[in-house]
Amino acid sequence: MIFFAKLHPLIVHFPVALLTSGVVFEIYGSLKKDEVVETAGRFNTRLGFGCIFPVLIVGFLGMLSLDNTEKFKDFLSGHMRFVFLTTGVFIIAMVFSRYVRNPFGRAVYFLALIAGLVCVLNTGYYGGELVHRFGVSTTQ
Repeated sequence: MIFFAKLHPLIVHFPVALLTSGVVFEIYGSLKKDEVVETAGRFNTRLGFGCIFPVLIVGFLGMLSLDNTEKFKDFLSGHMRFVFLTTGVFIIAMVFSRYVRNPFGRAVYFLALIAGLVCVLNTGYYGGELVHRFGVSTTQ
């Protein structure tokens, strides 16, 4: 199972990049009334959302193989907290985008995108600390 702990940091960057660029492009395109940029952002956001789930599963399987988590348990806890917040917020965004097509739904969607971006960045911070400060998944 250590394979998954080593694989997770390698594959997680793809959905992080898609979600980050997607949210930025989608909001920018909406504000500037640039439909091409907004559509590109929407595509990236949805593809990034779809990629969350395999990365989440690999990360969970990798976490099961970790030994001696006491020294970095606060960072692991923060990482897990923001993983689930990120997933939940983007689920809310996708539901509102698909099923609530009115001004209120659009407002909730964009607020969820902004909250999702904040969550993605925090998840990345804690994950980066686990790898670079504590060497999680880089040893053995």
